[in-house]
Amino acid sequence: MQLSWARLRAHMSQQAAPVKKIQILGINMNTQPQLSEDTDQLFRAIGRVVVQFQLLELWVAEALSSKLSMTSETDRHLISAAMSYRQKVDLLFELYARHGQPSSSFNQVIAKKALVTAEEFRNRIVHSLWSVKGEPRQWVRTKANLRGRDGFVLRASPAQTTLLEEAASAMTRVRAWEEGNESALNEAIRLLSSQETDA
Repeated sequence: MQLSWARLRAHMSQQAAPVKKIQILGINMNTQPQLSEDTDQLFRAIGRVVVQFQLLELWVAEALSSKLSMTSETDRHLISAAMSYRQKVDLLFELYARHGQPSSSFNQVIAKKALVTAEEFRNRIVHSLWSVKGEPRQWVRTKANLRGRDGFVLRASPAQTTLLEEAASAMTRVRAWEEGNESALNEAIRLLSSQETDA
């Protein structure tokens, strides 16, 4: 049987239609009009977390290039392209230990923990599934984990935009790690750690 080009194009456009519902999971990707404001706020908050982390990673690359006496403006991008975030943090803190810290009030353990906690939080947000579920319809964050000591765990909780906004603000405090403000870093660690199941 031979298909005409018109029929083939029509068939292909039906096959390429965007997914609106994943039936088996009960996840509906269509947002109803009453959710549009919630959707905009949630997407802005997720985006803010992502961008704040990108800035944090750039600042780590900048500090590392400075420690390595790499003075070109593109050096921080070279470092970012060559190393993972965790590798950059590990190398930077090894250099602090060997060649001196940024300030006398600098606590290496707390600063590194803040930088690592920020990445872990960003990863949880980025690797979660955000969808509209339930009655009444609401945004829900679903996170699956297979690596923990409990084996496979699936958690779902209502999305909380306010907590995401607070986390983005905490990342700005982490970005000032070299200033050595222990209380600000400890507060950021507490906030980013406590939101593992809340955000």
